[in-house]
Amino acid sequence: MSEGLAVRDVVVRYDGGSRGGTAGVTAVDGVSLGVARGETLALLGPSGCGKSSLLRAVAGLEPVAAGRVTWDGGDLDGVPVHRRGFGLMFQDGQLFPHRTVAGNVEYGLRVARLPRGEREERVAELLTLVGLEGYGGRPVETLSGGERQRVALARALAPRPRLLLLDEPLSALDRGLRERLATDLRVALRTTGTTAVFVTHDHDEAFEVADRVAVMAHGKVLQVAAPPELWRAPASREVATFLGYQAFWPASSLLPGELSEPASRERAPGSDRSVAVGPAGLRVLPDDGATTTARTWPATVVESVFRPRGVEVTLDVEGPAGVERLVAVTAGTAPEPGARVSVALDPAGCAVVGREAPAQDAVSTTT
Repeated sequence: MSEGLAVRDVVVRYDGGSRGGTAGVTAVDGVSLGVARGETLALLGPSGCGKSSLLRAVAGLEPVAAGRVTWDGGDLDGVPVHRRGFGLMFQDGQLFPHRTVAGNVEYGLRVARLPRGEREERVAELLTLVGLEGYGGRPVETLSGGERQRVALARALAPRPRLLLLDEPLSALDRGLRERLATDLRVALRTTGTTAVFVTHDHDEAFEVADRVAVMAHGKVLQVAAPPELWRAPASREVATFLGYQAFWPASSLLPGELSEPASRERAPGSDRSVAVGPAGLRVLPDDGATTTARTWPATVVESVFRPRGVEVTLDVEGPAGVERLVAVTAGTAPEPGARVSVALDPAGCAVVGREAPAQDAVSTTT
């Protein structure tokens, strides 16, 4: 496998009021990552965690205070943005309003002086790929937000960039449209074999689009893993909390064998393991007198709300960590507020988490 992108011990600082008058801010603090050719890596984290600053450093839009950014082993220090061969796509698309759809998509091909026939063929190919076949002659002002982002994606892919950098490209769209475009983006990247780094704060987007996800906080990378591994084995409580796990109970809360720890994880000496309870990690047991082999805890219903995935029940659970207000999802009848029920852990919605995060080989490009 070719090396692709390597980020090693990169630091990005904003000094002297370069951003909103804030001086001395370290936005990226010694990050190391690898992205293999043909792979999509998502940088996932809350606002201000450094993910966009890292992407801009890779693009050459921000200076690197320390560390190295390389492509196939070649150092990019001093290489200007337009010489890196990278494509960029941002939240607003930044389309040319005076050009048609086809005019926007072929812009990079014109700059590269591609013959007209080859340009037209490439534009038609990409408009079909992003679901806009026949839209070439339309003014961009007539397009919806989702259509504009499809055009922006086609334009970014047109010159066949060796790396495509996407900074929150779907965040300005409504949720339903974001979900559809996330799927289409994944298909487009796979179909074209494009190597990509995708910045987002949305868990679902990251899991949908990326081959691997790097969770960031405070300018650092906390964990890098494929989406299933990241969800089943968060490296720390901080990662688990960001992913949506709502409580941490002693490992003894589960019966032996109910939830096994990944064999690939090394236990740190003296570390303590706990069970992270996810959004689907609690089951409300029916009050029908039936016996259960699971450990159960009493709870009081606070409220019940219908959701498309089922009834969301807020509970005051008298669990092993004391009384905690938690949420469970049930397909049954919504219990009334104040009702006393029993809850049990659902291993499918839980994960084993250590108090100490295991070491991550963040530079590795293997998937």
